[in-house]
Amino acid sequence: MASREVSSSASPSVLANRPLPPNFRSIQDVLNKQGVAIGSLVNVVGVVRDVRLPIQTRMDWKSNMTIFDKSTDVENVGIAVDVFGAEKDMPNPAYGDVILIKSAKIQSYRGEIRLLSNVRTDMYVYSASAIPMPPKSAKDALKPHTRLKAKQPEQKEHEYVSWMYHAMNKDTLPDAAEFEEQANKSLNIKEKFSLLKDVRDGGFYDLIVDVVKDPFDLLDKVSMWVTDYTENDHFFSHSWDASTADTGRDGDPFGYTSAFHSPTTTAWPGPFGKRCLQLTCWEPHAGYLRNQVRAGKWISLRNVQIKYGRNGGNLEGFLREDRVYSSRLGVDVLELTEDSDKRLKDAIRRKHDYVKKMKQQQENFRDNKGSSAKGAKQKGKADPPVTLNAKQKRKLLRAQVKQKIEKQQVQQAELMGLNKQVRCESEDQPVSSLDRILDGVSWKRAGANGEELVALPFTNIKFRANVRVVDFRPRRLEDFAAWRKETEFDLLSDYDGGSGSESDGQGGTLDNFAAPKIWEWRFALELEDASPKAKGEKPDRLWALVDNIETQQLINMDASDLHADPDQLSQLREQLFKLWGNLEECKRPEYEAHLESIRRANALEPPPDSSDNEVEPGGPKQTGGDRPLAKVSNKPFTCCLQQYGLEVAEADPTKCDAGEGKRYQRFFKLFGTRIT
Repeated sequence: MASREVSSSASPSVLANRPLPPNFRSIQDVLNKQGVAIGSLVNVVGVVRDVRLPIQTRMDWKSNMTIFDKSTDVENVGIAVDVFGAEKDMPNPAYGDVILIKSAKIQSYRGEIRLLSNVRTDMYVYSASAIPMPPKSAKDALKPHTRLKAKQPEQKEHEYVSWMYHAMNKDTLPDAAEFEEQANKSLNIKEKFSLLKDVRDGGFYDLIVDVVKDPFDLLDKVSMWVTDYTENDHFFSHSWDASTADTGRDGDPFGYTSAFHSPTTTAWPGPFGKRCLQLTCWEPHAGYLRNQVRAGKWISLRNVQIKYGRNGGNLEGFLREDRVYSSRLGVDVLELTEDSDKRLKDAIRRKHDYVKKMKQQQENFRDNKGSSAKGAKQKGKADPPVTLNAKQKRKLLRAQVKQKIEKQQVQQAELMGLNKQVRCESEDQPVSSLDRILDGVSWKRAGANGEELVALPFTNIKFRANVRVVDFRPRRLEDFAAWRKETEFDLLSDYDGGSGSESDGQGGTLDNFAAPKIWEWRFALELEDASPKAKGEKPDRLWALVDNIETQQLINMDASDLHADPDQLSQLREQLFKLWGNLEECKRPEYEAHLESIRRANALEPPPDSSDNEVEPGGPKQTGGDRPLAKVSNKPFTCCLQQYGLEVAEADPTKCDAGEGKRYQRFFKLFGTRIT
């Protein structure tokens, strides 16, 4: 093995400072970004201080090494080089070897400047034991490499390798045995990832966690609380104080609408119970946390030591400086994308479930609190209506629907000329008329005066119906898609976007407009029963919501900003024409009349004498003017409808069947229907 000392046989003139080969940069310049930029390609040459042997990744192989040169040998500073490629192309430097690298990419990773190989990168390894004294060339010391290169290093580069190796101070190199030991250890990869519920005293773990509160600066270190929404019996227990439930939080005793991500919240924001780990971090991690991490950020942590804290009763986490690589960071802020780690998505799902559960407990607390305050008054209140379970409802409906004659339905469908471009699921199920769908359902129960009928405000039932579209809202197709602010829960495949209060729609603060947006379909259709009616009898109608998922199925399009995307708007118009014919064209005069009325109201002008612009979907009629109304021309189609109920505010106490100040209101939505 070559000596680590500069050879005494070399004359001072031979080892005098020598310029770098053309187009090469010193490692010190790269680390200081002197004359180079992040993302640019650079040529460097240096001595290998340590190496991590190649390991297989999902796509290819990866190895890592640290090199230093004459510009950094005194300060004992090196630069990390990450190498990716085929196994046969991985460089294999030995102790003290020199490596010459061309076209490596400069990268800033966790605040650390590194070099990254790419398809244009060439690496040439010189055996330390074979490098001759300058001014001789190191060409003969070049190790063979299986990768095909455009050309070999130039003569000036060979000569510089000889000079640099013998001129630089190599006292900072570990000894040969330590070099080999560290290299072999790099292959002993142990899966250290753990959920917080599984960490134990004395272990070192990799974690993916949510930051509960902003890091607290302790000068030489920072402290913070983190969670992955699992419970550990050895963690400190955070309890909720009911006395703070109504202290200025506007009906949010748990603080879930703001405290989870509010750096100014003084009360514990949650989660409650034994779900949070106190973490203390020293440099270099502390500086990164101060600048990059805030409450609500998801981060990954590496090599966190778990042990009992000062009180001896609860486990805490400790993240210290790496003993071998002092500048190596053990924390990363995680980006929330579709390609995010499955473990991150699982943690976000646990958070979603936890927040949902606690919001329900919040509601129960308010309800119980109100019940206690009005105990005597509530005592005489009648029991809430009892609803049928899903199995009973299905059995009842099937018994009723199967009594209808299927042959008559088939004949009726043929006579109606149903739109064959629109299909729906469950085609073997009978078709129900809208009057039956709109009929209320009563339930018999035993009362104080015998059996009594209780009218149910809604039932969770699905139907098939023959209908045609006679109106729609919003009035313009451009408004059929609305945006909301993107949240971390959007990574979950079954997340539906949350409640309406979480959507920003077309309003919100400037921060909301600047935040990433998710566009969703949001419109409603007025449906008219297409079944034959007796002469003079008006067909039944109902409004049906079409949400984002069902619209995607209906028209096979994703939502976008229709105001800024005319091609998408045109495609939407073509799809809906298959569904409702010339309805949009017929409704346009009505919309223009609506705009005109708004203009007149703003201008304080009197309204027109007649409503010439109104459109009658049922057919042509004469208005006060001479112009006949446009006639809607479209085919009926078969669709699936779902009835459901929502709680709405109610001032009349006699109508409050959903609790104090609330009642249930029946709604319908379109589902399982597609334009082919």
